[in-house]
Amino acid sequence: LPPDTTITAATGSAVGASTRVTSKLSLDDHSAVKAVAGKLIGEPVFYQKYYTKQSAGDILLAPSRIGEIAIVNVRGSTKYALRRDAFLAKTEKVTLSLGRDGLRGKDMGLVNKLVHTVSGPGTIAITHYGGLYRLSLAAGEEYLVNPRNLIMWDVRTEPTKLHPANPLVPSPRSPLRRYAVVRNVADSPSLQPKLQYAASIVKALRNYVLGAPDFVRVKGPGDLFVASRVEPRFERARIMNALAATNDSLTQAFEPSALFPAAPAEQNFLYGTKKRSVHPSAGYATRTSVDGKPTFYAEVGPKGKVIFVANE
Repeated sequence: LPPDTTITAATGSAVGASTRVTSKLSLDDHSAVKAVAGKLIGEPVFYQKYYTKQSAGDILLAPSRIGEIAIVNVRGSTKYALRRDAFLAKTEKVTLSLGRDGLRGKDMGLVNKLVHTVSGPGTIAITHYGGLYRLSLAAGEEYLVNPRNLIMWDVRTEPTKLHPANPLVPSPRSPLRRYAVVRNVADSPSLQPKLQYAASIVKALRNYVLGAPDFVRVKGPGDLFVASRVEPRFERARIMNALAATNDSLTQAFEPSALFPAAPAEQNFLYGTKKRSVHPSAGYATRTSVDGKPTFYAEVGPKGKVIFVANE
C-alpha cells in the first residue's frame, strides 16, 4: 500500500501485515440499519479497513476457502454485477451496493437475484471456489454460460434465458392443439399457469437427471468472470471431497516408485509375495527348555554355517 492509502477487505481474510498498516472495523459507508438488514440475507455487518499514513506498507490477503483470486480494474463508466460471496477486497473509491441493478427482467435465468453492483473508478479483488476465467465479448458477440458458474459480469451483457420463462403448454406447434378439448383446457386463464409450473418442474428434473446445463445468453460488449467449479452445496460433500483428495495424495506419496524399486526382500515384505516357511527359521528355537536343559545346541560348521542339533 502506498502512503495515505485505504483498502476495504472482507473480515478474516488477512493472514499478515506490516507494522505500518493500521486496521479497523467499518460499516463501509453503510448505515447501521442497512448493515443489520443485510445481515438478515447473509451479508456481513462489518468490513475490515486497512490504511497507511505517511509510510508505505503491505498486507497479505487470502480467501477463507480454496479458490483463485482475480484483480479487476473498474473504470468510472463501467458497472459490474458481483455475487455476494465473491468479494475479497477493494480500493477506497470502489462502491458496492446490494440490489438487483445488475439483473433486468424475469428471464435472466439466475437463481440468486440479489447481487452487488460494483462501480468505480478503482480496483476490486474477487475470489471464488475453483478457478476464475475472464471472457471479453466484443459488441454484438454472444456467449452461453452456465448461470451457476457466472461470478461477475458487466451489466451491459444482461444474462437472459435461452427459452421464455413461461411458454405456452402445450406449445402452439404441438399436434395436440388440433383438438378443441385440449385448446379449451390449455388456454384457460386458471389452468395455464399450473401447466407452466408443472412443465418447469419436469424440465428441471430432466436437466438434473440427465446432467444437461441450463445455459443463459450474454451479449457484448463487456467482460464476465466464470468459475471452473461450483462449490458443494452441503458441508458433508465438501469434507468428503477434501478427504478424498488427501487420501489420493497419501497414496501417491507412499506408493513405491518405478524409478527407485525397493530391494527384493523389502518387496516380498510389502506385497506379501514370499510364502512363509512352515519350518522354524534358523537362529530361533520353537520349543521351551525341559528342567532347565536346552532343547537345541548350535554347532558352527565349515564356512560359518550354523547347525542346530536337538538335545535328546
